[in-house]
Amino acid sequence: MPAGEGVRIAIRSARDADSARCAEIFLHGRRQAFSWQPAERFGLDDYYDCVRGDSVLVAETDGTVVGFVSLDPKAGIIHNLFIDPGWRKRGIGSALLREALGLLQGGAELACAARNADARAFYERNGWTPVGEASNQPDALVLYRLSRAG
Repeated sequence: MPAGEGVRIAIRSARDADSARCAEIFLHGRRQAFSWQPAERFGLDDYYDCVRGDSVLVAETDGTVVGFVSLDPKAGIIHNLFIDPGWRKRGIGSALLREALGLLQGGAELACAARNADARAFYERNGWTPVGEASNQPDALVLYRLSRAG
């Protein structure tokens, strides 16, 4: 699948061998996305807790995992979507979202940090609609839905 600048991205189910790389992407992505939080609040082991029980898809280029999405197909919920910062703005997140949606039936939901303006803009560009009001709390989440005919 093309992903801009001549880069070819393959989306596939994650393997156990991908976990360490995904944990690294998750750690750095969260530290960047939640810049208002102290960096030490996040650790590599957080990845394993946050994807436990989920289906995980990875985006790979030239044998290197550059992003992942985790989801609960039965519940119709996307839990995490993170791209290596050096690989952003190349269509990888959109490609992962499309593949994830192929595993979900009917509508889909996800939650996003209210203060994460870049992620919110990304989801809204990809057709997601905010359906919950964010509170003024620093860690407030906004619920997004994507309704599909089907």
